[in-house]
Amino acid sequence: MAHVVVIGAGLGGLPAAYELRHLLPKSDTVTLISNEPNFTFIPGLIQIALDLKPIDHVQLDLVPLARRHGLNLILGAVTALDPDRRQVTVKDQTLDYDYVLIATGASLAFDLIPGLGPHGGYTQSVCTPSHALAARQAWLKFLEQPSGPLVVGAAPGAGCFGPAYEFVLMAEHELRKRGLRDQVEIVYITAEPYVGHLGVSGVKNAREYTADLMEQRGVRVIDNAVIQTVTPDAVLLADGQSIPFGYSMILPAFRGVEFIRQVPGLADEKGFIPILPTQRHPEFPHIYTVGVSIKLAQPDVTPVPIGMPKSGQMTEAMATAAAHNIAVDLGAIKAPQIIPTLDALCFAEFGDTGIAYIAAPVIPDPVTGKRRSSYAMRGPWIVWAKAAFEEYFMIKMRQGVGMPWFEKLGLRTLFGLRLLKSVPPSDPSKLAST
Repeated sequence: MAHVVVIGAGLGGLPAAYELRHLLPKSDTVTLISNEPNFTFIPGLIQIALDLKPIDHVQLDLVPLARRHGLNLILGAVTALDPDRRQVTVKDQTLDYDYVLIATGASLAFDLIPGLGPHGGYTQSVCTPSHALAARQAWLKFLEQPSGPLVVGAAPGAGCFGPAYEFVLMAEHELRKRGLRDQVEIVYITAEPYVGHLGVSGVKNAREYTADLMEQRGVRVIDNAVIQTVTPDAVLLADGQSIPFGYSMILPAFRGVEFIRQVPGLADEKGFIPILPTQRHPEFPHIYTVGVSIKLAQPDVTPVPIGMPKSGQMTEAMATAAAHNIAVDLGAIKAPQIIPTLDALCFAEFGDTGIAYIAAPVIPDPVTGKRRSSYAMRGPWIVWAKAAFEEYFMIKMRQGVGMPWFEKLGLRTLFGLRLLKSVPPSDPSKLAST
């Protein structure tokens, strides 16, 4: 009887646990460890922060989900991982495992910039449920009497820019609806080399569509920006500019979570975990990793360092592959190992319109420097599509479904995305580190 432990119950962890439960025999145990009592659909937190929907619309209680779908749930933070003994420690209990799948996401490096963040700083965040709720309270207070500019952005080293674009343009839309737009200057500050980069260069129409929308909405853009410090009422840049604000939401850089950084040889200097294409660690064969936790190098040399985005859809594909490959390793299924293609789709909602960014795959071919396909599309239908996908994903999580065949087929038919591919055992080079 095998024991597989999944650390993290977010967009990667919960689908991975469901996939494992479907693939492994009932005699095997799948343990899900979460430091939060709820599953949260993280992309929905921007609407929470802007008071467009209640928090329970994007959350599910993990206790009944685990009971209903045969998962052994442990609520608590992991404090230690021992790859040699194959043990993981949660609070005062230590668990032995046959395989562990790490899907923790990342910790938020607010401390890299003095004054950044909601904990002892002066800016808001939409990275966690508690941050989104705090951002909402500050937003409602700001709406009562706008006291200065709205400043939104992403710090150097950030790798996830979509939420910043969504926040600034959805906030602008809300200010217009409330008749407050003329009272508020809006500034977007980013480490990106140009507006619409989003950590992925060369996406057809992305720069033009995004810049055009920012100009139409009257949003001032400062790119290639290095945020040096934040005071109670201004963002100070390395070039000497001081950008005043009455409300500010700035995304931080990410790093690996603490217990990962404490394990010798597990991760790089920032705490991100190297993986083989199968999602397995190159040195610890019983450790798999998915999502924001993985090491994924930014192929572009940019004036200001930025990270590589790891979208929710990419994370879900990684989780499916990792669960499948663990089941193959355990002999539960007889099939070739599979790897995620890293094809990426991002639906960005901007109030009454939106832009879909597609990069297939997100990392271009190292020889040609090209992708199979990359482009952006815009229109009001993006808003409807994102809302529909959120509802669909929440239904999946309630019903205990990972990534069904019709989801893969739909993404391939509509957007040309091929999320997973098999690797024949006769081609071991395909399983080597990239």
